Amino acid sequence: MKWFWFLFFICLVGCDGTKNEGEHKVSDEVASIHIELGSPVDTFLKTSPVDFTADCLEAVNTCWYELKRGGKGQKLLSVNISQPESVVELGEVVGVSIVKKGNITNNIESVDIVFRGLPDNSTHERNRAFVYKIMGDLKTAGWRKYYFPSDPRIAGSELDKFDWKNDVFGQNPLSHPLFDPDREMSLEQWVGVEGSYNWYLYSGGYIAHVTAQRRNSADDPSRTGVYVIEVEFSSLNNFWRTDFEEETRPQWKALFASHLQELLLRRSETEARAKAAGVVIEEGYKPPVMERSK
Repeated sequence: MKWFWFLFFICLVGCDGTKNEGEHKVSDEVASIHIELGSPVDTFLKTSPVDFTADCLEAVNTCWYELKRGGKGQKLLSVNISQPESVVELGEVVGVSIVKKGNITNNIESVDIVFRGLPDNSTHERNRAFVYKIMGDLKTAGWRKYYFPSDPRIAGSELDKFDWKNDVFGQNPLSHPLFDPDREMSLEQWVGVEGSYNWYLYSGGYIAHVTAQRRNSADDPSRTGVYVIEVEFSSLNNFWRTDFEEETRPQWKALFASHLQELLLRRSETEARAKAAGVVIEEGYKPPVMERSK
């Protein structure tokens, strides 16, 4: 589905790398929708003020429900995402995708939000500000930094203490300190990222994965480009289920505790190397409840 949204967005902003910052094709009018994470998908679809298209694979009992705003004059979307721990309002949205896996659950456990973003050939600096504004909205709503259990708890403020260009003390962490939601990269660091950006936050039983895909402009690649910016919301159950091999997924809950301990051991070993190099560890980090070692 990621490639679908990437192609959709490129068609939305235009593929001509020589264009300057211009008008958006979609209307500035807004249609509002409310998505309650964990609620029944069918109930949401029946009450939604806008219609979603369905793409289903009966063989795996899975449906993707999609809403796209790409045509001239179509209203932008304002999406209200709620769950027991937080409510966040996300504006300037042009795409929403909800997955229902009937063999597992009929509830909303996976939602992908695609933003209109800035006109093509906007500066990297403006796009950086746009992405950090989204993360600021999430944090204001109570979402906080997430560390994958095997990753060292190293904040972005520690980056100047070690060479992180190739790895982080022998690891390639999912939650890399460069992508610390609590620290903004410098513009030099931002442009130095090779095209793909990933931040992770959590609130209650859900993960928010903020992503940006960058394509530099042809005429001024060091200064401007086209970005695809998304937030994928996933329940922790869905997030962890996919961390297991397909043949063991039906038993993932029974296997989770031992798997978690293995990951935490890997973290401990990496953090020991980091401490020896003078790097401070975020010992006060509180993971989601289901990831707290007993």
